[in-house]
Amino acid sequence: MNGWDNRKGIINVVTGHDSIKSILQDHFMQFFCKKKYCLCNDTIPKAVNSGMKQLLTGLLLICSYIGYGQKPGWQLSFQLQPEMTCYKESYYWHTGNPSKNSLNVGGSILIQRNIGSSFFINSGLGFISRKLNTSTFLNQAALPPPNQSFTMELVTTKSIANRTLFLPVTVGYNVFLGKTLSGFVTTGFTANYLLNTYYRSNFSKYNGAYKKNYWQGYSLNAGLGADYKINNKIAATSSLSYAFVNTVKPDDYLLTQNGDGRTLSHKFLTLNIGVKVSL
Repeated sequence: MNGWDNRKGIINVVTGHDSIKSILQDHFMQFFCKKKYCLCNDTIPKAVNSGMKQLLTGLLLICSYIGYGQKPGWQLSFQLQPEMTCYKESYYWHTGNPSKNSLNVGGSILIQRNIGSSFFINSGLGFISRKLNTSTFLNQAALPPPNQSFTMELVTTKSIANRTLFLPVTVGYNVFLGKTLSGFVTTGFTANYLLNTYYRSNFSKYNGAYKKNYWQGYSLNAGLGADYKINNKIAATSSLSYAFVNTVKPDDYLLTQNGDGRTLSHKFLTLNIGVKVSL
């Protein structure tokens, strides 16, 4: 009977609803009381619960801080790019020509990679017809047939439009990230590939677009902008950038005093307006 009673007692301890919990708690309290760390019976559970709540609250705050304002890893951007092109009123041999501006419009498709919550890099392809309403000498003898001419009339341009593909690479830093609005600054490099140039002159027989197909130069840009989150997939974007350096290859169809091609130096201020789609 004693053996059976012992076995029964063990079974009751194992299968009881809260027997193990009560035994462990009693031993735990007795241990602390013997060690003179005596606390009332309900102080320890309350302290443990309070500590766990504080720990969980801290973890949630950290996770929410890390995740707050995060952008998707990849975004595809479609942008319309109105541009104010700054150049000279005329490009003749004498100096002191006043500055002039004209409005041109281009567009681009960019792919953006967000690196953490602070940095991003984007690149893509764009097109613009950059028109300069400027006057300079056209070298009709250098034009390709059938417009080539060796006559001695003085041909001056009224406007020159460079139709250009551009390949930008931009690095950006998010100055602030909000739930819907974020602001950033950028700097970048753009390579410009000239497809053709349209010349309009005082002799209509020389007017037209002439193929070029060469790298015209590069530009260094700096700017700032903002994104506005419309939903989880789409954000509106807007930025303003300025080409503080813009190199231009000499145009062989324009005449200089020594007979070489003329460089139409210019810079531009670009407004980018579009949407970003998360991939």
